[in-house]
Amino acid sequence: MSFRVIYYISLACPTVDRSMDMVEKYIAGGADSFQIDMPSHDPYGETDFIKKCMADALAAHPSYDYYMDAFRQLRKRYPDIQLSIVVYKDVIDEIGIERFTDFCNELGMYSVRLAGNDDRDAYTAYMRSHGLYTVEGIGYYMPQDHIDRVKGLNNIVTLRTRRKTEAPNRGFETWKQRIDYIRCQGVTAPIFAIADMKSAADLEAAKEGGADGVIVGNVLMRLWDDEAAFKAKLAELQACAVK
Repeated sequence: MSFRVIYYISLACPTVDRSMDMVEKYIAGGADSFQIDMPSHDPYGETDFIKKCMADALAAHPSYDYYMDAFRQLRKRYPDIQLSIVVYKDVIDEIGIERFTDFCNELGMYSVRLAGNDDRDAYTAYMRSHGLYTVEGIGYYMPQDHIDRVKGLNNIVTLRTRRKTEAPNRGFETWKQRIDYIRCQGVTAPIFAIADMKSAADLEAAKEGGADGVIVGNVLMRLWDDEAAFKAKLAELQACAVK
């Protein structure tokens, strides 16, 4: 059984060149799967840390051609990594859905995740009809419409952990309880745990509960300026990956 660890990186934090150099360090530590964003003008679902990264990036480079070319350079430099992209709807609006879809196919994107809660059905339908996989998510309380929406998908489905401000989902407190229920509902796609995946213990809990992988957020990005701590944390997380 495989268990994949995907690492999230903000493309221009603090610069594109720095982010691409850091990808090399992730790869040197064993990583091979990445979910990388494009900066949004309204990243309302992000942490203050990522919001600042995006705002600073757009202030320096407001054209999305710059970020698309950066992705092309990244793919050329690392042709074998599994590369996924995260965007808000305003980014696609500025680029154009047709051009954005062609760009993703050009780079062989593993998946596209539309961040935020905007109406996205027309966008996902268009991208899927043109050969792209789009990531869908299930909230912690597993609303039935979230489950129904991902039935029949064969790419990543994300399942969010409980936020500290949320009450436990009674009867579904553990990863295993939630994932078993979702599977019984007919969801067959790989399920990836997201949110607060910060330690080996977090990853192992998701793995033991039946998750197919995890998406690690910005916990590593916060350590970029401390090379020793970064390497230690990456080794800790990467030790949970099973090929």
